[in-house]
Amino acid sequence: MWHDNETSIDLLDYQHLVDTVIGIIKDDGLLPATIGVYGDWGSGKSSLLRMIQDRLKEDEDVYSINFNGWLFEGYEDTKSALMGTILEQIAENEKFDVKVKKKALSLLQKIDWMKVAGTLSKHAIALAALGPAGLGITTVSDAVAKIIEVAKDGANNVDTETIIKAIASKEEQGRQLRKGIREFHTEFEQLLENTKIETLVVFIDDLDRCNPETIIETLEAIRLFLFVKKTAFVIGADERLVKYAVRRRFPEIPGERVEVGRDYLEKLIQFPVRIPQLSRREIETYINLLFVESSLDEKLFKSTRKKIFKKKNVDSFELPFNYGMVKELLSEEEFSKIEADLNLAQYLSPILTVGLGGNPRQCKRFLNTLMMRIGMANSKGIKLEKRILAKLMLLEYFKTEWFKKLAELQAAQDGRPKEIEFLEKHLSADGKKNDGKNGDKDNLKFSKEFQEWESDPWMCDWLKSEPKLYKTKLAPYFYFSRDTLSSFAGTVQRMSPVAQELILKLLSDSEATRKVAIKNGDKLNEAEKAAVFETLCEKAKTIEPDSSGNQILETLIEWAKARRNLLGQLITFLNGFPEKGLAISLVVKIEGAIKDSPFKESGEKLLQKWSKSTTNKLLAQAAKKRLEGSNY
Repeated sequence: MWHDNETSIDLLDYQHLVDTVIGIIKDDGLLPATIGVYGDWGSGKSSLLRMIQDRLKEDEDVYSINFNGWLFEGYEDTKSALMGTILEQIAENEKFDVKVKKKALSLLQKIDWMKVAGTLSKHAIALAALGPAGLGITTVSDAVAKIIEVAKDGANNVDTETIIKAIASKEEQGRQLRKGIREFHTEFEQLLENTKIETLVVFIDDLDRCNPETIIETLEAIRLFLFVKKTAFVIGADERLVKYAVRRRFPEIPGERVEVGRDYLEKLIQFPVRIPQLSRREIETYINLLFVESSLDEKLFKSTRKKIFKKKNVDSFELPFNYGMVKELLSEEEFSKIEADLNLAQYLSPILTVGLGGNPRQCKRFLNTLMMRIGMANSKGIKLEKRILAKLMLLEYFKTEWFKKLAELQAAQDGRPKEIEFLEKHLSADGKKNDGKNGDKDNLKFSKEFQEWESDPWMCDWLKSEPKLYKTKLAPYFYFSRDTLSSFAGTVQRMSPVAQELILKLLSDSEATRKVAIKNGDKLNEAEKAAVFETLCEKAKTIEPDSSGNQILETLIEWAKARRNLLGQLITFLNGFPEKGLAISLVVKIEGAIKDSPFKESGEKLLQKWSKSTTNKLLAQAAKKRLEGSNY
């Protein structure tokens, strides 16, 4: 298994990104600079920052400091926390002389006053970070007018009266505030001159885990107090969450030509460095390297990894570290230890690339879950085949409702469900359904019970893939999957913060918020879309079938309608859902979702079932009316 923390060992071939960031830091003509290392949750931002920092340790003229904004989430003032952290580390470092340390301690004492002033004039400081360019702020009166305008436009928590008293009615206090900022800025620059270092580099990680207020305060502290000669700030974050925080602070002002939020972010982050999504070949290389790392000693692994990336960059950027290359680089004995794992990586990489959006952390978590279950089985003296377990886990990740259905079937048939045998045997090589010529009518009729499975392209590919499950007793494999079958904790684990935020919006009472969330779901990868679907399913099961329960079901239908590969699972879920209390609006929703889809016939059968309901006569009447008034 593999740890889920950042690492300085490059398994993703990020050397070109490391060189880019270091090139900016080492170019005096570009400093001061703020570099945004942007990437989705789990893309390797923290590891990339760690690699950059390790390279900079080789240069004695560069002094690096780490700041994790998430650790100061509940701190009274994030600006003070960031400034204080930098000054404390300078004051405590033995490489600096007494004069530098005294100066750092002196500046630490000034932070208390700045904290008070910043609290009184919070929004004035926020606007000051933008500077006068483009906003027309040249005096304190201008700042007050702008704040009032923002307040009228609906900005959150803008205490206009306090701000006016603190700045407008006492303009001297505003002048003192600006003077304090300038003085701190100048003295901090002098402090760095006294250290004799060439560059101070501040690494700020996990910023996207913070709430919007902390994100903005951290960026403001950099711009207002610390952005001086010889400084570089490297910020690791999900760009989407930073933009969201900026929009929360600066809603658009009617009549303004300037998009405040966009200009604010561009002003504070001069050099955006974006981590790209990994391709199929890169995911295959990554998974293979994980297995090689766990099988070889450290020295051999490092030399092998170096050869791999050198060959990859010389021969082809898209050359994967695959079965053939490993065999070429390792001895026969070393290769035999990981041959089965390399075959597994080749099988998994194309599916995980698409399904998990080329996300390294989610790939690693998938593999860790697989290895944990293998380990649990070994402790009970049970041998699980990795490829069989991996195939079942793919169903668990991407088609959870059908995974649960298969669990029920195998439990009722001593681990050997005849349904899976029929489906695996009766899908032709091109993935189309068998036309019945080579099978009896009873079997063809039996197959129609699983029409949703056969109508889903992903499911057809899964059923065709090796190894065939009907040859294996599946009970032990599902025994070690009970954590997923008993709750939806597993679905939450594979969600990014963006996906978890989306869930909250989908459960909102506001219809407009829900509609926007459904549209924004296209930004998620396939595993996250499936996890959101499953979370909504589980949520619907726990709520009484009243207005709020039907609201969740309507949202669930709309979510699947927008992602048609989930429609089959939706119909399976609704077929098992109690009809009592279901709103008649669901009939219209279902009809709209299945229209012109491969699951139209299955959806019709669901409506026919509802039309015969004895526990919900209104639902039955609505379903019957729809069936009679259509061309079904």
